[in-house]
Amino acid sequence: MSAKRIRQRIEIIDMAKCIAIFMVVLGHTATNEEIVGANPSMLVKILYSIHMPLFFCLSGLSISPKPLKGWKMWRLFLRKTVLTITIPYLLWALIFSNFSFENLGWILYGSWIALGKTGTVTSLWYLSSLFFARVLVQCVIALMGRIDNRRPAYLVPAAVCLVIGVLFPRLEIGYPWCFDIAFVACGCILLGIAVRNGLVELSVQKGWVLIAMLAVSTFLYVLTVLLAGDQFTVLLMANGEYGNPFLSLILALLGGFAILALSMILKRMANEWIHGMSIQPMIYLGQHTMGIFLLHKPMLQSVFMPAFGKLFGGGPDMVIRLLSVIASILVSLWLSQLISYYIPELVGIFSKDRIAGKEKKRSEGMKTASI
Repeated sequence: MSAKRIRQRIEIIDMAKCIAIFMVVLGHTATNEEIVGANPSMLVKILYSIHMPLFFCLSGLSISPKPLKGWKMWRLFLRKTVLTITIPYLLWALIFSNFSFENLGWILYGSWIALGKTGTVTSLWYLSSLFFARVLVQCVIALMGRIDNRRPAYLVPAAVCLVIGVLFPRLEIGYPWCFDIAFVACGCILLGIAVRNGLVELSVQKGWVLIAMLAVSTFLYVLTVLLAGDQFTVLLMANGEYGNPFLSLILALLGGFAILALSMILKRMANEWIHGMSIQPMIYLGQHTMGIFLLHKPMLQSVFMPAFGKLFGGGPDMVIRLLSVIASILVSLWLSQLISYYIPELVGIFSKDRIAGKEKKRSEGMKTASI
């Protein structure tokens, strides 16, 4: 694959991540009644049908499926996964909760319901499920062997993982570390691995082809929603609630493809059609979704939503939501950059030496701090 195509793929993924994180933050403006109530809003149903499956799929688009050889490589992979996913999960779960040994037990359990009992940010379930999903993906890659030229073969284990995840019996408290959801997440990641080359080829097609694909996928999504009627419910992946699994899969695929097609069109517009148009802000946001994800929810729900609600009392609800989303994303991005500079471990950033388990040697002339 040429360097130009690789760069283009990465930029498209970053742009899609930018759109996806905007959808996540917008989804968090909804109240619990809107999400788990008897009559969830259409906005919530649309957002939740797309954003989490898309995030996991985008993770797969960034993975180069190479089997790990020997325990040394597996140890390095597990260490990196623990440091970049598990450590931020544990640290932020503790930061956002009132510490007690009971809450610590629920945090270590790691399900969406368990996190809710601690008063911490329940959206951290994404990280607990992502940990097991990445391990499962690497196990599948090991079983499949090296098949760089046959990526579509990953569609088979993707389908198997999706079915397994959906068939898990429900537990009131959820499974430890969202182990059941991890299978569905694994399926989405493997789907991303399987279709990556096809999406790269699609991204360089003529502009009218991309516009047609966006129009068709959007039309089919809307048509499916209309035909589904009452079967179209909230896809609450956090709690393993998939409604009609087949319908949820179709909507997730159509919605996710529409987002990717939109990203391709925006990139083409910036590069060829509209002089002076810049997509760098979207790319930058897409490269820093971890920090935004970790930081946005408390300030969104406790600061900006009440503030804009009071400022525009009685005003359009969607205006309040959009302003709150924009403010939360910008402040979260700024804070995450600050944290990345001073305490990068909080957002899952570790040096290669730390990931490899190597400690830097201290200079012999280094002075000890006085007490």
